[in-house]
Amino acid sequence: MKKIFKNTLFGLIGLSFILSSCGQFKYPVTEIDNKVTVQMDSLNLTIEIIDESIIHVQKSLVGVEPIKHPDYVTVLKPQNVNWKMKKSEEQLSISTEALKLIVNVDGTIEYQDAKGKKLVSETNDLTYINQNKKADWKVSQAFVAGDEALYGLGQFQSNILNWRGVSNRLEQYNQEVAIPFLMSTNNYGIYWHNYSVTDFNQAQHEISFDQKEEAFASVEEENLGQDAENVVKHKMKENNDKNIRVTTFIPEKTGEYSFFVESDKSNRMRGEIRVLIDNDTVINYATIWVPTCHSGTKKLQAGKAYKVTFQNSGAKKMKGRLFYNEPDFDKTVFSSEEGNVIDYYLIHGENPRRVLAEYHNLTGKSKLFSKKSYGFWQCRERYHNQEELLTNARELRKRKIPVDNIVQDWFYWPDGTKGPEWDRSKYPNPKAMADEVHDLNMNLMVSVWPMVNNTPLLEKYDLLQYKLGKGNHNLDFYDEGVRERYYRMLSDSMFHFGVNSIWLDGTEPASKPRNDVQTAIGPFKEVKNAYSLLVSKAMFEGKRKEYPNERIFNLTRSAYPGQQRYGTATWSGDVQSTWEQFAEQIPAGLNFTMAGMPYWSHDIGGFFRDANSINPIYDDQYTNEEFIELLNRWFQFGAFSPIFRIHGYVSETEIWRYGKAFEASARKFIDLRYQLMPYIYSEAWKITKDGHTLMSPLAFYYPNDQKTWDIKDQLCFGENIMVAFVTEYKQRHKNVYLPKGEWFDYWTNKKMQGGQLVRAKADFDETPIFVKAGSILPIGPKVQYATQPTDEPLRLKIYPGKDAQYTLYQDDNTSYEYEKGAFSEVIFEYSETAKTLTVKKGNGDYIDFEKSPMQLHVELVGSKTEEIAFEGQTLQVQL
Repeated sequence: MKKIFKNTLFGLIGLSFILSSCGQFKYPVTEIDNKVTVQMDSLNLTIEIIDESIIHVQKSLVGVEPIKHPDYVTVLKPQNVNWKMKKSEEQLSISTEALKLIVNVDGTIEYQDAKGKKLVSETNDLTYINQNKKADWKVSQAFVAGDEALYGLGQFQSNILNWRGVSNRLEQYNQEVAIPFLMSTNNYGIYWHNYSVTDFNQAQHEISFDQKEEAFASVEEENLGQDAENVVKHKMKENNDKNIRVTTFIPEKTGEYSFFVESDKSNRMRGEIRVLIDNDTVINYATIWVPTCHSGTKKLQAGKAYKVTFQNSGAKKMKGRLFYNEPDFDKTVFSSEEGNVIDYYLIHGENPRRVLAEYHNLTGKSKLFSKKSYGFWQCRERYHNQEELLTNARELRKRKIPVDNIVQDWFYWPDGTKGPEWDRSKYPNPKAMADEVHDLNMNLMVSVWPMVNNTPLLEKYDLLQYKLGKGNHNLDFYDEGVRERYYRMLSDSMFHFGVNSIWLDGTEPASKPRNDVQTAIGPFKEVKNAYSLLVSKAMFEGKRKEYPNERIFNLTRSAYPGQQRYGTATWSGDVQSTWEQFAEQIPAGLNFTMAGMPYWSHDIGGFFRDANSINPIYDDQYTNEEFIELLNRWFQFGAFSPIFRIHGYVSETEIWRYGKAFEASARKFIDLRYQLMPYIYSEAWKITKDGHTLMSPLAFYYPNDQKTWDIKDQLCFGENIMVAFVTEYKQRHKNVYLPKGEWFDYWTNKKMQGGQLVRAKADFDETPIFVKAGSILPIGPKVQYATQPTDEPLRLKIYPGKDAQYTLYQDDNTSYEYEKGAFSEVIFEYSETAKTLTVKKGNGDYIDFEKSPMQLHVELVGSKTEEIAFEGQTLQVQL
């Protein structure tokens, strides 16, 4: 925290709203098309009606030229919608068919739904535009936090799911993804439109430490350089002085406090950060890559003396500072380092699903990946040469382990360089390698960075002069020409050889440029958080132009609003193999998907795994029983993640290397993933068509059930499946919350009543899975790859108790022809009263069901089964 703010809008910019009569409203109002401008004494307030559910708000100082950058995020232009404006002396109101906003004379805005229910309102407390160029934070907008849970903001390793009242910093870093979009259980979302580093709920108070008790020794800063990612070469010495400080804290109020650590001036490698309050861990960050800020919460009692221990080992430029907000903070605040305009979008929907759909309308819908992308990904750090990769690919098929993708990680390039060029001494024929992978019915993905250190290669594509500062090898992707030439460089060495997809590593970017470095659109500090978006844009637009009918999949280590439309999934970075960090991945992924990014992944088993891979907790990942169980539970989580991918540093991650018990369990969950592929692919279609998501917290579907708001170890997988995960060693039962309604145990078909906590069995090879009553699951046969032809019927499993409906989606699995209507939907409808199943055609005519009837095995759970053939005509089956 660079500075503690206790100022308001009035204190910082002198917006004294003089109450003088100006017509009906006290300030001049201008209306042009969908835009309303209110000129207050020192402030221009612009309200733009984007559509019935989306409002764009901008506030700027009178007489000050706004800092402008290209809008890379939003794609929805103002629509032709009906809206009306009413004025009174004290208020200005604007209404659409979906929502109403009220502008008060103090400049604040209140939002309501069409029925008058309050959604959220602004407050002037902690709202400001700061004209001081040396100020640490330039613009801030605060809202009143209601009785709600808040999700999104990206991905963070804090084990926090509900962000209401919690302080956080939105800055891109390995393991941390900054996405300034927030979703509320109160049916609204806020997109904060500012590309610079942003604090969320900036902490207002600081805990000081007795200087006599400080044990701080500075650490000589190492020049990690451009190869910082190669952590083997750059291990930092453990600091003998761990920089541990202790103090006493006596809170003035009772309730949940939000704590926030600023650990260093810049990101670093190594150095544990811990905050303990009376020996209870509030913040604990002990992985290799260390961001500058950390969040935690704890309930405290007023007047009680607490011992606070703050450890910040390995700090380079500061001792570290510990801040907090009190329980009655009750605000939602976005505060950005740069900019001179308050700029945000308010998005409303009748439920969180509609909010997310509207957000995708605003920022762009996700494209459908090839079906193989939803299968299993075999990945490790790393295959060292062409033959090693092919040997393992062949072995996967020989052992009949279902798989669709195999990955070549970094260091395939010539020694002493970094960039998309093959070292022909190790990879003599990349095209032949790709061809054999394809012959094995797999796709090939290769790691490529936006950081390029290869002078001849850069000169060849006229990129040498477009690095972000001296000594930095990240390219200026804010430059359109750089984006085009980078894609050409990459395509010539990858796609032309048959590589299917790209692993865009280090898109934060790694090895951050200096703040004052000039990009093509302005200082890096003003646009730094959007870097990954521009890298993804380069790859998507380049490949879509060159290969217009080949679906794009890129895996990135960072993300930003709008990136979902560029064919990307994001993974959680170089996480450590511990039970604690495994547990943190679940809320991290859930908040990522709630930030509008539907496709997310993680290194199953963790990246840093054992003593040979910079993790001293486990001696040998292949024989250590605790690690193997951790890997097993992580694998189960991976099977129910949007992208199912194993990975590990200095590791051979093939599942047969970890003993028979793990291999059997892994096979069980790989098979389950592929059997659920008809369901997964149909849910993916909902993402593309309707702005849906595949993985979500329970509150996404049950926002009014407050018991779901903070559940961090369960998730909804699509609309119909709920899964809980074991995050403790040797745990064989798990308490699972079932929301209101009836539920079925997937493994046993046992029916259970919701609205309660149940104790579920969780053997080594099992994780609790439940299906809600009134669901239809399309289940396929066991296959070796996602597109494998089969004559076996599609199994329809109907879970009774309520009427049910499901739409099955099919297309050619690989191309963008679906955008032209080349797909088929089949609609299944179950009547609980009549006990009948109706099968009928939905949209699309890709499949001629008269020539190729769909064979169905219909099972009503707890009752009868039927074998039927759907030939395109509506049919009804009595069950």
